[in-house]
Amino acid sequence: MPKSGNSIGIDLGINTFATLSNGEKFEAPKPLKKNLKKLSRFQRKFAKTELGSKRREKARVRVAKLSYGMLRKHAKVKDISYGMLRKRTDFLHKLSTDLVKKYDTIVLEDLNVSGMVSNHKLAKAISDLGWREFRTLTEAKCEKCGR
Repeated sequence: MPKSGNSIGIDLGINTFATLSNGEKFEAPKPLKKNLKKLSRFQRKFAKTELGSKRREKARVRVAKLSYGMLRKHAKVKDISYGMLRKRTDFLHKLSTDLVKKYDTIVLEDLNVSGMVSNHKLAKAISDLGWREFRTLTEAKCEKCGR
């Protein structure tokens, strides 16, 4: 790829996924948070149904389907839609590719993600964002393009 002579610094965050040093911000897709809210709503409805009723069985199946998808190493959550047809992995690929094309030097904030995940208040939010995957994708694409 031709050299552009541009460099950028990236600050990763929970509310906004990435804030570039030029002020540009990228919103964070949060599929897990959305699905956990949906699961809690389904469970509340299930708890209010009458034992042995058809509605209870329908509610039980709804909860089971969503829970099963979340238990499979969050495979369903990982590929849940973001926006119209974007998925989280797709979002990360597109963002990393766009940054590698535009900038020669990319500086990512060095975060102790494993240490941050041990904080029980932030663990879900941090895991949901996919910072590690973004870093890996960006590094690989930079190496491939000679950035």
